[in-house]
Amino acid sequence: MTRTALLLWVLPFCTLATEAELWLVELEHNDGIHLQFQGAELELGSAALTGVSQPDDLRPGMRLAILSRYGVAQQIRVLATAPDLAQSSQWLRAEDRLLATAGETLLLQELGVLVFDAGTRWLNGSPADLQPGLRLVLSRDEDGRLTEVLIPNPEEDPE
Repeated sequence: MTRTALLLWVLPFCTLATEAELWLVELEHNDGIHLQFQGAELELGSAALTGVSQPDDLRPGMRLAILSRYGVAQQIRVLATAPDLAQSSQWLRAEDRLLATAGETLLLQELGVLVFDAGTRWLNGSPADLQPGLRLVLSRDEDGRLTEVLIPNPEEDPE
């Protein structure tokens, strides 16, 4: 078997092994093809829906739990309440409100306690800009380390 043939035979298995990403986000815009959030976008695709009957029912302001792969939503669930414990520990991108901060620790309304470090990237602000009530968009790696904190509207007054 040549290298090319072996590569073509193994490639589908590599694709299947890629895990879906869990996003816990608030919908900003739905044009029927793309779902837009603070600082990110996913293709709607033919995602399975829970909590709404059709994609047009997804409205701005809805809190969503989305499993995505390669930038395409696979499953979308409307969150009526805070994410459950399993979701809270598995997400890779999430939005939440800051309740308090101490040192390198964030206390968030729905996600609980998160720790950042010197390797955490800050967009539109820094740890010095953190105030209770501020909305944050957070990204983690597969190991659960906080990799990025986006302050979507730093000029807004926290709620």
